[in-house]
Amino acid sequence: MAQDGKSRIRLTQDQLDRVCERHVRFAEGRPNGARANLPFFDLSGLSLAGRNLTGAHMAGAILRDADLRGTVLDHADLYGADLRGADLSEARLFRTDMRGANVRGAKLDGATMVEVDLRDGSMVNRNSAGELKVVGFDPGPADMASARLTNADMARAKLSGSFAQAADFTNTRLSGARLDRTDLRGANFSGADLRGADLNGSDLRGAILEGASLDAGGLEQAIRTDEQAVAARQAPLQAATAEPEPEESVADELPALPVDQLDSMLRQHMIWLGTSGKQGCQLDLTGLNLEGADLTGKILTLAKGSGARLRHARLNGAQLQAAQFDGADLRSADLSRADLRGVKLDRAILIDSRLDGANLGMLLVSAGAKVMRASLVRARLAGASLAQTNLKGSDLTLADLTGCDRSSAVLEGAILEGTRLSGA
Repeated sequence: MAQDGKSRIRLTQDQLDRVCERHVRFAEGRPNGARANLPFFDLSGLSLAGRNLTGAHMAGAILRDADLRGTVLDHADLYGADLRGADLSEARLFRTDMRGANVRGAKLDGATMVEVDLRDGSMVNRNSAGELKVVGFDPGPADMASARLTNADMARAKLSGSFAQAADFTNTRLSGARLDRTDLRGANFSGADLRGADLNGSDLRGAILEGASLDAGGLEQAIRTDEQAVAARQAPLQAATAEPEPEESVADELPALPVDQLDSMLRQHMIWLGTSGKQGCQLDLTGLNLEGADLTGKILTLAKGSGARLRHARLNGAQLQAAQFDGADLRSADLSRADLRGVKLDRAILIDSRLDGANLGMLLVSAGAKVMRASLVRARLAGASLAQTNLKGSDLTLADLTGCDRSSAVLEGAILEGTRLSGA
């Protein structure tokens, strides 16, 4: 890691505990809360075990040998952080920014690292919120050498250009991960799921692949021999910069909708429904940022929400009959037991969402004279939980159900043309 030249502020365990407590109040919208803002702080050897630090700012922090077992770090900023020897067993790192982080020798056994970003830190100059990183702080490639990542979930993780020699990925899920140009010499992939992973230009010399699940031809572009390594060095250098990520929705750039404003909109919607549209106002959440919103049991029947951002939203038990949420981002949202009959979720992102016991069956309208199918055309449900989900008669054309738990889902009469069902 490059030297950043910053002086380090050292916290005691008691001081860190107070920061964590204020962060929880901030995350829950309670008084006297404050986001954990600890860039370049020295937290080495301290305990954050079991803490909820979702969205915390810890870029460049020193967390060497820290106890982070079971810590929730979803969406946190750990850009260039020093996590050497840290214990992150069973931690949650969903979409965490760890570009250029040093996790050499760290323990990440059983960690949930879906869509974590562990790419070369010099590839991108801005974080996920579009903010400029600290000027002069350039940590370079992420270093995962000798890290233990066994039984972890790293689906769709981004490791492009990183350094992971002798890392242990035994039984780890890496489906859809970007491992292009990654140094994986001597890494252990025994029993790992590498289906759909991008291994273009990755260095796999000496890597253990016994029992790993790979697509046919998945290793064609990988480096397996010294001769291939020499040829790769002599070949004209392809673009050194990372492939641009797909643009996020407009909702990503907007501040979260205030709770009081949302409550007012829900009240107007109830009036609109109760008067058949004569009074009140139909709920329109189109393009709004509702990440983490609590809509448990709310009535959203006939609501509009195309392109809305609802990541981690709580919609369990909500009523969404005939609602229009096409293109909405519902990653890791809780829709368990929700009534979604006749809903429109075309091209919606439902990756890692919970739909246990949800009803996506057909909706009878006009005294049964008309039937509305739940539409999930081209929807992305990879890794979603579909335990006891009713999908009877739903339209799943070209939808992605890769890795879903659908063992008890009802798919009778569903349209499955082009639907990806592998890995379930």
